[in-house]
Order: sequence, then C-alpha cells, then structure tokens
Amino acid sequence: MSVSDYWHLQKLDSTGHSRRQQLDAAYHWLQEQPPNYAKINDVEISDEELPQLQTQLLDNWQQGQMAIALLCLRCLVSHAILRACLQLVSQFGDSYQFASTDLLPFVLDDDGQPLGAYQPLGVHIVETYTPGKTSLEGWAGHLTRNHSELNQFLIERGLYRVSDWAILNDTRIEQLPKILGEFHRLTASEIDAAKVLLDSYHRVYRRDRLQLSKDRKRGRCQVPSDRQLQAIDPKTPPRIALSQLRQLAYWLRQYRIYVRGGAPPAVSLDSEDGWERAAPERSDSEIQQDEFLQIYHQQFETALAEAMTVTLQAYYDKLHRKQPVKADKFLKALHLFHCEGKAMKAIAPQVGLTNQVQVTRLMNLRRFRADVRSELLTRLQSRLPDTVLAFTSPEQLMKIGDYLDALLAEEGDRLVAEAESEAKIPYNRAANSRFAQQLCASLRHLNSSKSPLLTPPC
Repeated sequence: MSVSDYWHLQKLDSTGHSRRQQLDAAYHWLQEQPPNYAKINDVEISDEELPQLQTQLLDNWQQGQMAIALLCLRCLVSHAILRACLQLVSQFGDSYQFASTDLLPFVLDDDGQPLGAYQPLGVHIVETYTPGKTSLEGWAGHLTRNHSELNQFLIERGLYRVSDWAILNDTRIEQLPKILGEFHRLTASEIDAAKVLLDSYHRVYRRDRLQLSKDRKRGRCQVPSDRQLQAIDPKTPPRIALSQLRQLAYWLRQYRIYVRGGAPPAVSLDSEDGWERAAPERSDSEIQQDEFLQIYHQQFETALAEAMTVTLQAYYDKLHRKQPVKADKFLKALHLFHCEGKAMKAIAPQVGLTNQVQVTRLMNLRRFRADVRSELLTRLQSRLPDTVLAFTSPEQLMKIGDYLDALLAEEGDRLVAEAESEAKIPYNRAANSRFAQQLCASLRHLNSSKSPLLTPPC
C-alpha cells in the first residue's frame, strides 16, 4: 500500500472501469498534518508510519466528525474495494465468465463528492469498522466480497460463495426428498441415507455451535473436527464421513444455485497468472500471495490425480464384485467419451450396449464427478493448512480456516462445472477441461503400469 492511496480515489468511469483520481482537498490537507504525510513524488513512508496515519485519521473523523479525514479514508477504502473485485475476477472470472467491469458498478460507487442522502459503500465500510479486530483494508475486502447485489450477480453466473458446512447447517431435512429426488434423481435409499446423515450432522454440529456462542461470537461455520465426525457417524472413519458430507453439500449447493437463478458456466479455464494481469500494482503481500497460489496449484494437481485414481479404483472394484464385464465396460466408456470425444450413441455398440441411455447409466457421470470432487476436497483439506502456515501464523490460520474451506468448495465446483460444460458438446469434443485431462492421464497411467484396475480385486 502507498501513502498516496489516502488522496487518490479509485473511481468508476463511464466505461465501467476504475481510474485513479487525485483529490486535491485530501492531498493539501495531509500536507498540513504533521509529519507531512503527503510527501513530494509520492515517496513511500515507513511501515510504522502508515498505521499511525490511519489511526490518526480515524480518530480525527470519529472524535471530531471531520469530513476531510473521512475523505482520506474513503480514498484508501476505494483501493481495497478494487483489489477485492480484481481478486474475485482473478480467481473465478474466466470460469464463470465475468470481468471487473461487471463487478465494479455494484461496489465502486464513491465519486469523492460531499456526502448527501446516498451513502457510498466506502463510507459504510469506515462507519462499521472496529479497530483492533482486523485491518481497515481487510474489513473493506470482506464487505466487498459479501455485498448482496454483487453476490446475487455471482450466483446468476453459477458461483455460490458459501461453505459446505453453512449449507448443511441451514438445510432442513424435509427438503431433501425434493432436492435429491426431484432435482438430482437420487434413489429412495440414497435419500434415506442422506436424511440420516444430515440429521446426525445437525444434532452434533448445531449443539457445538450453540455451545460456542455462549463464550464468544460463533463466526462462520468451520470444518467438522475428527471428534465431531466420529460423533456424527461412529461406524465410519472420519475421513469417509467428511467425504460423504461434502458430497451432500455439493448436491445442495447446485440446487441453491438453480433456485436463485444461477446456471453452470459455459466455459471454465484455470489461469495462474490472472492476478498478475489484473492487479494495477503489486505489493509485498500480493507477491507473497502469488507464491502461495503457485504452491497451491501444484498441490491441487497432485490431489486431483490422487482423487481421480482412488475414485476410479473404487468404482471399478464395486462393479467388478457384481459384474466383472461391466467394470471393464465402465473404463472403456469413460475413455471413449472423455479421451476420444465419442458421443454416447456411438459408444454403446463398442461396449456391448444397445442404446445411449444404457451408456449414460453405466458411466453415471454426475455421481462420478461428485465423488471425485469430494475426494479431492478431502485431500486438499488435509494438505492446505501446512501450506498456509508457511505464509501466516497458527492463530491466523484458525481465523481464516472457514474462508479457506469455502474457497476449496468453490474450486471443486469450478472443476465439476467445467467438466459438465465440456460434456454437453455433442461432436468433435476435445479433453480440454482439467477433469477430463486428468481422467485420461489416470487411465493411461493405469494401463501402462498394469494397475490393479486391470485385474480382479482381492
């Protein structure tokens, strides 16, 4: 962050882009404030002086109601609003087809003029800020990312930024037959199992949330601990229970997107350098973020490869126990569909089936993708904390744990949405999605290494 952010306002122009405008009133006032923060040529002041300046401005405004101090803070907050939008674009813009010009009109609404009846978001951010709990910039980013109109726009694009655990926590059991039966076409036995799981989740999770609220603010829903998972299903290992809960949350998430007017994205691309292209300036924290993202992407690819192999093995074993021939047909159908781009109608005779419907049932792609997603998120959940600790403290990791969990859920949604979109292409389909590419790579590896997938399980 530069000290000049206190007298430059990020302002929306007529094209929907942001432009940096110097506010002379803020600049000249800061020149008069000791120790002359508005230095010539925008020389950076020390890291110790910047918090002092922010504290001074907050004190001036809160105690004296000085409009000029508030104006300086409005300038600072406008940069944080812009960064939050650019980060959303960098993370999800390509996959969900939106740009900064789509987001900024919702939140970058301060023109720097004296306040009237309308209150810009930047003013609301300053007025609701509580020093000591977080930074002003962090609070601005939080309110920007959770802006109601902005989030409604994202939902309409298919992006629902709520953690799996919050979704499970506020879903009523009586809703499951409609959501899982009518919308997702699950069987009656699968719906009954989901009811039992959700009821047990509510009994354990809500009890612990209520107990937590007696001591302090509950905050956002956290990932269930191993102790909670064991209490939810004593007969199932915690990792498996976590996977089952994630899968149920995924189905509920897709339904919520649908009823809120959202739809899966038409195209989904993963761009590692999106933040570098979008960000107008790069601070030390942004450089550190890039380093973290690079490590995260490496871990994501490794976890995806492992999740794909484990899920393929599980499906093969289950089918082989019942009908060995059907297990081989399943693998061949996956290869023909994803790796060779064959239509299901053309696949049917090649795997000994009579029609497209039988191929659809054999592959059960919706269920298969959901299982891969669940396994992927479980593996990432176990890896990510160690990675984050290289960039932050254990205390901070505890505070942002729920946020990281929500991001992982969104990443899993993007992976599946990308695969679903690609699968809808009837002809000349190429394996461009990460899901399809990894599936084909896993199939090739299993064939070349003579994996247990090619032999009957013990």
